[in-house]
Amino acid sequence: MTKYKDQGPQIYRKFLRCFEDLPLATIIAGCVYTAHGGIFRGTIVVPSKKSKKGKKGHKYKANFTVDLTSMKLGSLDELLKARRTVLDPPWEGSNLIPGDVLWSDPSLQMGLSPNKERGIGLLWGPDITQQFLRTNHLKLIIRSHEGPDARDKRHDLLGMDKGYTIDHEVECGKLITLFSAPDYPQFQASEERYNNRGAYIVLSPPDFATPVFHSFGAVKPRPAAHPFYDFEQVIDSDEELDLIAMDSGTSSLS
Repeated sequence: MTKYKDQGPQIYRKFLRCFEDLPLATIIAGCVYTAHGGIFRGTIVVPSKKSKKGKKGHKYKANFTVDLTSMKLGSLDELLKARRTVLDPPWEGSNLIPGDVLWSDPSLQMGLSPNKERGIGLLWGPDITQQFLRTNHLKLIIRSHEGPDARDKRHDLLGMDKGYTIDHEVECGKLITLFSAPDYPQFQASEERYNNRGAYIVLSPPDFATPVFHSFGAVKPRPAAHPFYDFEQVIDSDEELDLIAMDSGTSSLS
């Protein structure tokens, strides 16, 4: 919106329309499940309320009152029926699968539990990875979502120095976290960076289930690149946008 001025809101809305058609998750060659966050629940569990969203990317701080015995792993059929939205995924109600797929994190503790740190999504253990792979005849889960900053707070899991980690190794396969941005983050208030490497994976036939990792560093010195906007003061939630006005061409955002 800074770059395209008065036409920015309508251009941004067209991007959101494109995102509506993108899949929440993908299965590659019938054996590799990929998503931003990870797996998802089947039984709907309703957190009691949300609090205000912070500026540094923490989604919500909800007061979770969850009966853990009621949580179960979701099925691919349930994922297919999940309702898509261009807005922030709901943290409560009957449509929790999008939030789980986008914001869940692995854990070394067994079972499913609410992701209290993020206030949305789940934590799942190696037993759930095994169950998901076995039930769906899969061999790998590849997800992203956790960069070096997030892993610095997770003492139970490996750091993101190489751009990837193997978080669970179970009988049916593996759970891999992949992070492709080296020297994270690009824009921030201080000059401190994590000096991490980024990585990508190549999956090759015939089985596509043997990942080949490629780790790479950032170009040094970093090229001069400046954001188009004050990234500390931007609108941080689509809930704050007037989408109806953007569709009609009457919105004016600063």
